[in-house]
Parts: sequence; structure tokens; C-alpha cells
Amino acid sequence: MGITDSKLAFRKGVFRLFEERFWLLPESVDDVFSLVGASDIRRVRDQARENLETLLEKIVDRLITLLYDPAFPSSSTATLQVLNCVRVLTRLMPFIYESEELVEWEDRLFWTADESSKEDREDAKEGEVSVLDLLFLVGFTIPSTIATDTSRINHVIWETGVGSSTPITSSKECDSNRTETLRLLIVLLSKSMYTQPSVVLAKENRWTHHVVARTERKVVLALLCSLLNTAVKYNPLGWGVPYNHVVFSDPRELLVTLCLQNLLVLLDYHSPGHAHYQTDALPHAIPVVASGSGSTTPSIQDPEKRALAERERPATTGTDPLTAVEFAEVPSSPITEQKPSGSKDGKETTVQDNAFRYYLSKLHRAQDFQFLMDGIYRILSNPMQANNTYLPGSTKQVRCHVEMMMLCWKLLEINKRFRNYLLETDRVLDVLVVLLYYALEYKLNAAQIGLVRMCAFILQTLSSDRAFGVKLNKVFDGHSSLPPNVRIQAFHGSYADFLIISIYILIATTRGSLSTLYPALLLTITNVSPYLKNLSVVSSNKLVSLFGSFSAPGFILADEGNHRLVEYLLEAFDYVIQYQYADNSHFIYAVIRSHGKFEDLHNFTLAKGLAEVERLRLAKEEKRRLAQLAAEQLKIQATGDAAEDGAARSLLSHAESSGDGNLAAASAAESLDEKTALARADDNDDQHAGPLSPNIVTSPTYLEAGRPQEDLGPLSEKARGKLPENAPARTFSSSSLNSNGTTDVRRRSTSSLLVPPHQGVVAVGKNGFVPTEDWVATWHPNLPLGTTLTLCQHLVPQVEDLCSTQSPTTDGQVLEFLRAATLVGILPHPRPVHVRRFVWGEALVIWFRSLLWGQAYVASLSSFGVWNGTYIRLFQIKHANPMLAAQQAHGHSHLQSHVGAGVHGAHDNSAQVGSAQVGAAQASS
Repeated sequence: MGITDSKLAFRKGVFRLFEERFWLLPESVDDVFSLVGASDIRRVRDQARENLETLLEKIVDRLITLLYDPAFPSSSTATLQVLNCVRVLTRLMPFIYESEELVEWEDRLFWTADESSKEDREDAKEGEVSVLDLLFLVGFTIPSTIATDTSRINHVIWETGVGSSTPITSSKECDSNRTETLRLLIVLLSKSMYTQPSVVLAKENRWTHHVVARTERKVVLALLCSLLNTAVKYNPLGWGVPYNHVVFSDPRELLVTLCLQNLLVLLDYHSPGHAHYQTDALPHAIPVVASGSGSTTPSIQDPEKRALAERERPATTGTDPLTAVEFAEVPSSPITEQKPSGSKDGKETTVQDNAFRYYLSKLHRAQDFQFLMDGIYRILSNPMQANNTYLPGSTKQVRCHVEMMMLCWKLLEINKRFRNYLLETDRVLDVLVVLLYYALEYKLNAAQIGLVRMCAFILQTLSSDRAFGVKLNKVFDGHSSLPPNVRIQAFHGSYADFLIISIYILIATTRGSLSTLYPALLLTITNVSPYLKNLSVVSSNKLVSLFGSFSAPGFILADEGNHRLVEYLLEAFDYVIQYQYADNSHFIYAVIRSHGKFEDLHNFTLAKGLAEVERLRLAKEEKRRLAQLAAEQLKIQATGDAAEDGAARSLLSHAESSGDGNLAAASAAESLDEKTALARADDNDDQHAGPLSPNIVTSPTYLEAGRPQEDLGPLSEKARGKLPENAPARTFSSSSLNSNGTTDVRRRSTSSLLVPPHQGVVAVGKNGFVPTEDWVATWHPNLPLGTTLTLCQHLVPQVEDLCSTQSPTTDGQVLEFLRAATLVGILPHPRPVHVRRFVWGEALVIWFRSLLWGQAYVASLSSFGVWNGTYIRLFQIKHANPMLAAQQAHGHSHLQSHVGAGVHGAHDNSAQVGSAQVGAAQASS
């Protein structure tokens, strides 16, 4: 029997053959995924379930027999047999998870104790422990040179770094075996992918819970450090030779990706009943407005004198970050521990249901943090380097940067010492640049919206610490080295200026597509505003411009919570004025020059707001109507010009044949020149609105009225003859000119304001929100306008007097006057700094989990697609090409895809929050 016949025999008898050849027939993972189709698995699962059950039992028994063989590998085929067991389990488990009818069968098969056995041991635990032990099996995933006398399983850390300074040799075979074993582990943990988002937090994932809560301490530490060090130590550039990735493949990137995915899944898991999320509905879909530091220290108003009492004291240094003081006091069960004496109740309670999170939170050595940050930044900065080279495509661009960003966020969340390390060094500025790069790079990419959201939330997480705001005042010297697409032209300023201008660009150039991120972006500015000094002219003007757009009536009245964005900006202005007045003359000058915006907001009423919205609506309709008329005129003139051109060319041809070519050529050239001049004039008259349009109704500042009909000039006799029947002929009239003889541009739009605004119920925005007087009364009196209005009332008359008496030629004289001015005793008492921290809510946890599993799904498409063709419930899958849905059944289809998942709005339900979009660009089989 040949090789092909043997593989066909394996395909036919995979669910009934348990002979020796069954474990040897597949020679690669591609054989298993190509020979065992999805339809075959579903047929056996639904029609011959007893065969599937027998197959699973035989595979687990065979795997355990080989794993705990003291002489492994006892034969030349032992490694292949283990790999085939791993491959078949990887292929089968997703189809078991997808069937809701198999829930009870799965519990009985995997989680019910075997009554015939004297040992109370469950098959699922047995199988999952076997998979974890496979990751440390000598001769399989661990080099044979470090075998022990007692067991072939040696829980050593794969790479040097956290928890290990002794390197162990490795090989391509070991890396390949680790990759396949980790692929099986991520499949076993993927039960959540087949759970509805509305119940994913309430329903326990027994597979993941067993790993994070019931695994031995030494296995947890070895696995945690191995996954962490392997991922962080990866260097995609290698020797730095250009185009080396084109010549040589890099299988280690797949291993690093699987390490990151498994680590993130384990760190993200919380057992139902142990996790404490923000359950109250937060206003305006802001999962970020929880305030307060949780500290019992008194509030200190001056930010420069605020003590860092919130921070924990650095832990006692030890020789090993995972086995020193912290771990020496860990009880035998990593799930419970005794609260320190400084806690409120001091009682023993369940404070950790996840051993991986617990041990990661205990890292404390600075060299470990430096090692982690170097590796994280190496991966996160790789796309920036790849897009900023003189040789296009010469630098390899990794695809695991999203997972590495998630790991960085988890470290900031879990380990406060790591966060303090970043804030106390300049490495936090490197993280800031990377976050802004990804946000600006993918702001218009719908498939990467999840990454943009994550960047905005991490920015707010960092902004809640005073040290971050102080660091932002450092001059940004490395701006010129950024990729051109995110580089700000003629930029000279600090990191604070770069942050403010970048946030302005994110809001101004996305036309509302990032509206759910406005709160996080503005709160980032508000949190750091008490510490900002020497803001540049550009960043100061951008801040005031943001305020003008968000305070426009069309935006405020469009949604119930839009006024909060104005409050956040006003708070930021208050903090700058109260705490950093002397060091921000450019910002003070920008506020004074735009004092009318603050006064208009102070005098805002619902009637005035609706009148302004109506005026803008009529102006836009008038502009659209005039544009249509202009287009019709151009079409008519183009038809007439075409006829004239044809006549001119005929005349030219006839004249040339008759010998009188000079006169005919001059006449034709004159006709064509007139046509070209008209086209150029029309092009010069085209105007575009400004880029900043976050509101549904355009702000008055950026609204540009269209030209009136009279400005287009009178129609020619021929054009009037070609007008449609009953079309009004356009002529100049004396009534269309003002006293100066110019056209009255605003006559039509301003006349509409004589009509009173709508007296009935009216919805301004697209969401159907109807503003009322009672609604305006709930927030308008509470706007923090006092400090800014007092500043304007005091300084605006003085600046106007200065300009009228001294006639300054430059802004420098005004700025010098503002620096010397004092507001002591004039401004109201400074308000305490109110920090709004990022708080995880249930909707955000579902979003993050769907984003994580969506990334895992997309990454798997380039390597056999272990979940391809199964019914995913946690998120939605959308392909750019509908024909790809039919190709999903072929497990080895290679798709270049992207995933984006996020919170979609203020009132999204759990299913919408947990959705992910997968766009497939290409497919090849």
C-alpha cells in the first residue's frame, strides 16, 4: 500500500481504527487537517457519537501512556505518535465545543469521575494536565540533555529572563513541538468562543478554570515564565540584514504568537462570582468616569505638592523574582491567602482565583521590568520601523503587535510596580509614542478599530497618574524620526503638545467614526492638564478649537450626553488656568481671543440652540441647491461648447484645405481658450469645509456658505434657450446688491432666521434624541465656566486697551503682558484635582475578550485555521468576499485578515459589544 492509499485509509477509518498504524499514518499536521474534513467530524458527532467518544478515550490513553513512559522516547516513532495525538485532538475539539447538544455529553465524558476507577480522577483534568506536562517533556519540548533521574518531565523555563538566568539549549524540533502543543492548549481553552457574549462572564469555562486555579504551583510558575520570556525575548530583525525575511522563513513568530495568546487567555480569565466589575450604567457610554484614587490620604489641591501616598512601597528585593519573599509566603493553594494587617477586615478571604494573575502581580525587580519593557517595545515599535525605512519592505513587520499591546495593558493593570517603573522612567514616553502611532495609523481602518480603542483606554489609564502628566513636559526631540504618515509638520514642542495635537487629529479627521472614544481621549487631556507647562501655540489653539466644536449647539443638542465632553474640556481649562497660569501664556492668549465662544455657552438656551441649528440646516440646503444649479449650468454650457468646438474644427479643416488657415486657427483657439478659462475659474471657486466636524450639524466656525445664484453671472442667450421649461432665468437685479454695489451673500440664509424655531418636539441628532428645557436645566447651570469667564472678564479689556494704545506689532508683547499679569484674588478658589480613572465594566470585559479571541481566530487562518468552519458565537465574522464563507470548510485556507472589536455605543447590548469583524482580503488554498 502506497503513501496515498495509507492516508486514504486513515481518512476512512479515523473514527474506528485503533491499530498501531493509526498513530503513524499522518506525517504532518497538514495531513490531519486536510484528510479529516469538517463534514466528516460533524457526521460522526451527530450520527455515531459512540465512535467519537471511543476515539477520544483512546487518544487520551495513548497520550498518557507515551507521556509518562520513563524511557520516552522509547522508539523512533514515539514522538510522531505524540504529535498525532495532539493533532487529532486539535482538529476534533472545536467541533465538540460548537454543538449545544453536546454540553451534557461533554460534561459526562470529560468532567465526571470514572466510577469504575478507585481513583477520583477526571478524564478532562487528566488530559489537560497531560498537555501542560507535554510542554516540559524531555526529548519532546525540552532538550534531552537536561533529563532527570526520576521523571522525563522537567519543569524548567524555556528562555532566560524573568525567573531564570540559566539558558537551556533548544532546537527547531523542540520549537516545532512547542508550537503544536500550544496550539492544542489554546484550542482546549477556546470554549468561550462558542458562548454567547451575554452569558460569557456568567458561564464558567471549566477548561480554563482548571488551568488557572487547580494547577500545581511549580507548573504555573514554569509555564508563566516560559510563555512570558519566549514572547518578550523575540527579535524579529534577527541579524538586521535587509530583506532577510524574504529569503528565510521565521517559524518562531508563530510560536511567539501562540505564547502570547495562551498567556493572555490565562491572565484574562475570572471565575464567575470572583470578578468585580463596574455594573452600573455609566453616562454617555463612558467606561472611564470612575473617580478617586481609592486612597485614604486627604485631598491635596496643589498638584505639584501632591504626595505619592497611593503608590505601594517597593517590595523587598530578593534573588529570584518568583521564588523570593513574595512566593515564600504563598499558601499551598494559590487561590486563597490572608489579607495583610493593613486591610480593613484582616480576614481570610478568596482574593485570587487566578494563579497566573497572582504570580505576575508579584514581580518587583527593576531588571525584570527593564527586560519586559525592552521586549515589549521591540515588538510594538517594529511596525514603525518597517514603515520608516529607505528601502521599502526591507524590514520584517510582525503580526503579533496587537497581542503584545494587550500584554502591556495587562501588565499595567495587574502589576502596580511595573506601572510605577514606567512612570518613574522615560519608558512611559516610548509607550505614549507607540500608542499614538497606532491610533493615528489605523484611525480610518474599520478592521483595526479594536486596536485604536485599546490605545485610547491605555492612554487614559496612564493619564490618571501625576507622574505621567509631569513627564509630558519633556521636549520631544525624536519627533523627526517618526514615520511620515504620523509626523506633524513643523513640529517643535513637548510630548504634551504631541499628545494634544494627535488627539485633535483623531477627532477632526475621522468625522465621528471614533465618537465612542471621545470621552477617553478628552479625559486623558483633563487628567494631565493640571501639570502641563509651556503649551505651544498650535496645541493651545487646537484645544480651543476642540472646545468650539464640542460646544456648538448642533453637537450639544444631538445626544443626551454630549454636554459632558464640554464639561471635561472646561475642567481641563480650569486646571491649566488655576495651577499653571504663569507657564502657559500661549494658552491664555488663545482663550482670550476666543472669549466669545465661552460667553455664547454661558448664555446658551434651548431656543437659541435650536435657532442656530435651523440656520445651519437652511444654509446647507441653500448651498446644496446652488451647487446643483451650478452643475446644471456647466452641463448646458459644456453641451453648447462642444457644438461650437465641432463647428470651429470644421471651419479650421475647411480653411486649411482652402488656404486660409491662419484666421480659422485663431478663431478656434480663442473658442477653446474661453472654455479652458471657465473650467479653471470653476475649479478655483470650489470650497471645502474645515476638517473638524465631530458634530452631526456642522459648527458655525467651519460652515462655509455657498455662493448665491447671482454670483454665477448671467446666462448667455444660447444657454437660456437650452434651459428646461419653466426654469427661472438668472439675471442681475438691483435688489441683489447692497449699498456698496456688492452682492448680498447672506440675504437668503439670514432671512430664514425671521421664522421662529420649531415650537413642537424636534430631534436634532441622528439618534432621535429630543432635547428639552428640563434636560438643559440639569447640566447647563453646572458647567464649570466660572474660572474661564472670570479670566476673560478681567483680561480681555486690558488686552484690548493694550492693543489700542500701544499698537503692538507682534504677539510677543501681548504674551509678555499676560505673563506679568496676576490673578491673585481674582480667580475663584482652585478646585481639587479630580482624576477620572479607567474602570473595567462588564461590557468592556466582554469587548476585550472578544477582541482577544478574534485576534486568535484571525491569526489561526494563516496556519491551518483550527476554528475555521465552526460556529463562533462570541463575535461575528465578516469576510470581504462572500465566496470565502464557502471556503471556510477547508481548514487549510490561508486568509490575510484583520479583526476589529469594540464597544459600539452608549446603549449597545452585550451581543453588540462582543462582536468582532473579520475582513478577509485574499484567499488561497
